[in-house]
Amino acid sequence: MAVAIGNKSFVQFGVEGTYGTNAPCTGYRMEIISANIDPVIGTIPSASLYQGASRRAINQGGLFYQGKIVMEGRYYGIGRLLRAAFGAVATSGSFTHTYTEATAPPSLTIELGEGDIPAGTVKRALGCVVTDFSVSCTAGQNEDAQATVEIGIAAKTVSLGATPVALSYPSAAQSNPWLFHQSTSVTNDGSGDTQANQRVHEVKLTVTNPYALDRFYFGSLTPDSPIRNDFLEAKWEFTSDYQTTAALTAVPAWTVTQPALKFQSGSDTVEFRSVEAHITNYGNPVEGYGPMVMKITHEAYRSGTNSDSSAVKCILVNTDSAATNGDTSP
Repeated sequence: MAVAIGNKSFVQFGVEGTYGTNAPCTGYRMEIISANIDPVIGTIPSASLYQGASRRAINQGGLFYQGKIVMEGRYYGIGRLLRAAFGAVATSGSFTHTYTEATAPPSLTIELGEGDIPAGTVKRALGCVVTDFSVSCTAGQNEDAQATVEIGIAAKTVSLGATPVALSYPSAAQSNPWLFHQSTSVTNDGSGDTQANQRVHEVKLTVTNPYALDRFYFGSLTPDSPIRNDFLEAKWEFTSDYQTTAALTAVPAWTVTQPALKFQSGSDTVEFRSVEAHITNYGNPVEGYGPMVMKITHEAYRSGTNSDSSAVKCILVNTDSAATNGDTSP
């Protein structure tokens, strides 16, 4: 009997027009670092008393699925994930895709190949919402020096042994990742200093969509469609050299900061930015003989005058049209 092999795994996405209804995956087949969409198994233990020691029964309870998908940040093939994470997208000039927050992001159909078991089939998850989305990168010489994207998924149902849509890998994406030295702008305080002066070593952006997931109702084993039950959270975390007191000065002044991260390779660019944020955590501890660093956390928001109309905005420029990239479908 064949054993599942991790390097035969992949993922592909379809944007659902109706929650929980299969949407054909017509974009790209994406490589992954790791992935899982596993059952969250509910049980209903019998509480009936009798003269024995064990329970009378363990009954089936509500069931849904959750997991994480981790992949390299790349300029191609990520559009559908960005739309599900942020909520809205607009395409201008054919190749500029701008993602902003929305109260009701679309759900996804996800086809996850897990080691080619059973051979030629995938796990198909319907009604997938993005509960959290993060981008992280560390300057240096190891795997972390390429930006990593991590996506939290909650799904309504999963079917096994599904035949995947035949898709190709985006060839440009294989050699065009987001690398730390491709960064053209990183802002970690309100000083307006250049990226070269800031000496940023680590960046992490996390966007969290709080959903009520366990919306079970009588007559159904699976929950109703998730509904947002709190405000979107957008948090930036930076580690950089401690060279000035600008960031620390911004704390008591409650200065509005504008954290941003942008990568560019040729004509391909991706930018994440917040035009309104405040520093909510700061430290520059003395921890030894060598260089001192600052660790700064910004939390973004959206006021009535927010020029981006979003706590976090993503602008992706590549050579995919909206139809090919799947950003605006269905």
